[in-house]
Amino acid sequence: MTELTFAILKYGFLALLWVFVWLAMRSLHKDMEAYSPRASRTHRKKERLARKAVQAPAPVATSSAVPVRTPTSEMPESGNDLTLLVIIDGPLAGASVPLTGDSISLGRSATNTVVLDDEFVSSHHARVYQDPATGAWAIEDLHSTNGTVVNGQKITNPTILSARVPVRIGATTFELR
Repeated sequence: MTELTFAILKYGFLALLWVFVWLAMRSLHKDMEAYSPRASRTHRKKERLARKAVQAPAPVATSSAVPVRTPTSEMPESGNDLTLLVIIDGPLAGASVPLTGDSISLGRSATNTVVLDDEFVSSHHARVYQDPATGAWAIEDLHSTNGTVVNGQKITNPTILSARVPVRIGATTFELR
């Protein structure tokens, strides 16, 4: 083999090594981002823009033929109007559980209503139930190791859930609708 062939092989392997290092770093970054208790910068920016859009006054239609829908008409006002627990992020994204009045348990154990196959979830992690005093839906952390995060805050006491408030358990995020 010539010296040119050795040089091409040497630089080819060097480039392949850097591609491998880049892929490994990207994989680590995605794993850390998925399990980080703090939302990513882009996720926080999207949430901030969505809040601004909701707080902005609704545009007034100049023609009476175009109906104006406000965002508040789409969301239920009280906890009694909520009918679904919808998983919006994680391995079970897109799945939903109807809210029938019975308690919904979440965790790794097969005896739970919603089984979350995640190493950061306790066997009996949390439960969602209808509060007997107010009739609203509430969530209670069942003394889990890694905790339950409601709207970005780790909870220690039972917390009333409003519509579309994100709840994170491990890598799974859900909300009530």
